[in-house]
Amino acid sequence: MKFLNIIAASLLVLGMASCGKTASGPSPLEAQAERLDDELGKLAEESPMYLSEIDASYENATLTVDIEFSDTVVNVADYSDALVQYVLAQYLKNHTGANLDEIANTLTKEKGQLVIKLEDTHGNTRDYNVSAARFVKLIKLRPMELNYNDVRTNVSDILASRCASYAAAYNATSCEFDIAYSFAQYTLTFPNTRAFANLNQASLTGRYQKILKEQYENYGACRPMVEDLLKSLSIDGYRFIYLAPDGKSGLTAGLPWRTIN
Repeated sequence: MKFLNIIAASLLVLGMASCGKTASGPSPLEAQAERLDDELGKLAEESPMYLSEIDASYENATLTVDIEFSDTVVNVADYSDALVQYVLAQYLKNHTGANLDEIANTLTKEKGQLVIKLEDTHGNTRDYNVSAARFVKLIKLRPMELNYNDVRTNVSDILASRCASYAAAYNATSCEFDIAYSFAQYTLTFPNTRAFANLNQASLTGRYQKILKEQYENYGACRPMVEDLLKSLSIDGYRFIYLAPDGKSGLTAGLPWRTIN
């Protein structure tokens, strides 16, 4: 009898250890992880200035996606859980079909989770855990149901972090950022009007058109995702304002998306 009990206990332990498998064999998420590893790896290859690599793996009912950035501007500490889930939801909605159904159904059946791991060039890392139940909701929920206001604030903060480089590039004394009238707006103040006396609206537009085109080209194959994110947050382009200390004399250049594509 004791021998049978030992066998039963051993089978129970083996059953617990094999939670990554279905009753009929390996979990479908093993094959899905391999597919994602190949698919997302190609995305990274086509975005070398933005991404270093992406790897996908599966173990113990956890589907893990490791994303390593190559863009030195990126700081993963700036990316909130709400923002990562919002972007993930957009990605899922653009990749519906049998594969997504299988991932969602298997994660639910196995009571598993998706873990997104981000790493930037500064050595910062951060993990974002998405339960099976939340994963399914992300596929269905509309943008306004995905912490929209928090995401918009987070994105605004990230865009504002570029102020320092914009100010330094042309010796502005200050730079302020705001999302105004559906534009990502940078207001740069200079010591006097002589600092931009040789510019007009057309040349100021040309200056930032060149800068933004290079920035968006560097996103590579990820560019549509970045643009779709901003557009979904009702950002229709960029605006740059140059001001003298009196706050009255200045120039304005607006760049809707069509001008930088």
